[in-house]
Amino acid sequence: MTRSRLFAVLRVAAVVGVLAFLAYQLWRVRHGVADSLRLVGWSNALLAAALAAVGGVPGFFGWRMLLAGLGTRLPLPVAGRVFFLAGITRYLPGGVWPAVAHAAMARPLGESSARLAGAFVASQGLGVVAGLGVGLVALPWLVAADPIWWALLPLLGAALVPLAAPGLLGRLLGVAQRLLRRGESSPVVLPPRRTLFAVTGLMTLGWLISGVHVSVLAVALGAPPAGALSVGVGGFALATVAGIFSLVMPSGLGPREVVLGLTLATLLTGPGLITLVALSRVLITAADVLSTAAVLGLLTWAARRRSPLPEGASS
Repeated sequence: MTRSRLFAVLRVAAVVGVLAFLAYQLWRVRHGVADSLRLVGWSNALLAAALAAVGGVPGFFGWRMLLAGLGTRLPLPVAGRVFFLAGITRYLPGGVWPAVAHAAMARPLGESSARLAGAFVASQGLGVVAGLGVGLVALPWLVAADPIWWALLPLLGAALVPLAAPGLLGRLLGVAQRLLRRGESSPVVLPPRRTLFAVTGLMTLGWLISGVHVSVLAVALGAPPAGALSVGVGGFALATVAGIFSLVMPSGLGPREVVLGLTLATLLTGPGLITLVALSRVLITAADVLSTAAVLGLLTWAARRRSPLPEGASS
């Protein structure tokens, strides 16, 4: 077996292992999830899961736009395979695996490892900027409950620095290049500022769509609709940003739930709050598993449709 084929087999095995692990975790908590689903209603849960899944689509196009701005234009099917295969590795302990996966998948494509990894790191940085901006949607409701939430304003100011001074993102890309270089000598050139703003806009759209899933669950559990919309969308963005900075736990597990619980405590208390936080995690995990499996299945089907029939085969 050649080295390239061995690496391909190992990549597939790693993804299958992650998906199997996540499926097992969902199966293990199925009884508690069933109680939560009955509490919020199946229709609300399905709507929330769909919103969580669709909310990741703008992020994919933002990453692809950023990658193109860095000089690598991947066809849509190839970009989808790289993005979703690498993305599922965030459920492994440690926050470096998605960047490592992007770099590893670049080599069979003949692309720059540092460029693909750098695009992921930069997209995460712009996602944090967008997430903190969307988090301000919840600010009026949160400060009414506790003035300490005004601390979000300086955080947002700090987050906007990469857009005001794109050289910081350039340094991030340079770090990725030094860590992942495989004989590459050309520097990674930062895309124009308008590209950075466009990518941030797509990330913002993704946060807004994804966050509504929390609002749907909150209303189903008795929260006032106005508060559920602002705190659900903004609180989810802030919670997920907190999870991004937890580099040890898989997919931000722990810090994300703490921040989401703190923001939602202004709307719900007791069992309702616990149900929402836990069910949100389960629905997002299920949406990630199903959307990744669906994308990979669709790409496999499309590849087989394009493949020519063997010589002598009947159509």
